[in-house]
Amino acid sequence: MLRIALCDDDLDFLERFSHLIVSSFTAAGQHIKIATFSDGESLIEKVEKEKQIFDIIFLDVEMPGIRGFQVAQRLRDLRAAFILVFTTYKEHQSREGYFYGAFRYIFKNNLEAEIGEAIPSILKKLGVLRAGEEEVTFKSRTLGVFEDLTLKKEDIVFLQLKKTRRVSLKTVYSEYELLVRPLAEYAKQLQPPAFMPIMRNYLLNFNHVEGIQDGSFILTGGLTVPLGVKREVRKASMEKYMRFLEERI
Repeated sequence: MLRIALCDDDLDFLERFSHLIVSSFTAAGQHIKIATFSDGESLIEKVEKEKQIFDIIFLDVEMPGIRGFQVAQRLRDLRAAFILVFTTYKEHQSREGYFYGAFRYIFKNNLEAEIGEAIPSILKKLGVLRAGEEEVTFKSRTLGVFEDLTLKKEDIVFLQLKKTRRVSLKTVYSEYELLVRPLAEYAKQLQPPAFMPIMRNYLLNFNHVEGIQDGSFILTGGLTVPLGVKREVRKASMEKYMRFLEERI
C-alpha cells in the first residue's frame, strides 16, 4: 500500500486533485491510502508529532503562512526518504524546487495530462527505491491507541525492551512504542541474520553498526548500544557481530 499526502490551501483544487490521484493510482493497479492537508503546518505536525510516514508527498508551492519550499525543507529534515512532487501554476519556480529534492513538478493548468504523465514515472522511481527492500508491520501506540505501523526493515536500527516493560523501536528517523511482546517474537518477525539479540533487552540491526568504541556499538546517527555489562556478554556480542560480517563476505 502506498501512503500519499496531498497539501494545498485551495480546497476546491484539493478535492479535484484527490479524486484524480486516487483514480490514476487505482488504474495503475496500486492500493493507496491518501491524506489531505490544507496547510503546511498540519502536514509537518502529522509527520513530526504523530510519526506518520508517507511514500509520496504532493505539495503546493504557493500557500499562505509557510510556503511549499519551506515545508519541503522541514520534511526533509524529519525524514529524507519520500518522493516529493510540487504542484504550481508557475513554471519559472521549477528550478528552485529541485534544491529541496523534488522528483518533478505537476502544473495545475494542465492537471489531468500532467498527472497521467507523472504517475508512471513516479511508480518507476518508487520501484527503484524499493528494489530489494522488505517491509514489516507492527502494532504501535499513537496517542494512546494501537495502530498498524509499516516500516522498511532497513530503516530499523534497534528494538529495546525497557525497564518499564515497554518495547521501543528506533528507526533512522523516529522512535515508536510497540505492543509489549518478547523480543524473541520480534526477532522471528524480522528474521536474522541482520537482526540479532544483544544482552537481554536489545534487538540490533547489525547493518547500522558503524563502529565499536568504549564497549558500545556506534550506530547510524550517533546512536549507541552497549555490548554488555559483563565481560562474557560483551564477548558474545562481539562474536555475533563478527559472524555477521564473515557471512556477508
